Amino acid sequence: MHEIGIARNVIEAALSAVPEGGTLTAVTVAIGPLSAVVADSLRFGFEVASRGTAAEGADLEVVETPLIVHCDACGEDLEINDPTLLRCPRCHGNVTVVSGSETLVTAVRYDEP
Repeated sequence: MHEIGIARNVIEAALSAVPEGGTLTAVTVAIGPLSAVVADSLRFGFEVASRGTAAEGADLEVVETPLIVHCDACGEDLEINDPTLLRCPRCHGNVTVVSGSETLVTAVRYDEP
């Protein structure tokens, strides 16, 4: 399960944003359907990886982002519900992924020292 490794990276990034003496209380992570990250596995990995660290007890919020593509043929930005079909749903043209492959820490909450 690669989510434990990702959880360790999330913890490291979150703790680096907390001022010295502060206490990490919550982290928000955005994951896209092309990220190959399973939200429940990431939550479990976060709980396991945070044990014994300054992140222990912090909440993890996972926000699943949509897959947005830009059609090279019709120029539209569109949401695709099936990530296995990377074609424009309107004209079936080739697309470029705009968002949906990310695993990104978007917010860190902490108590002041």
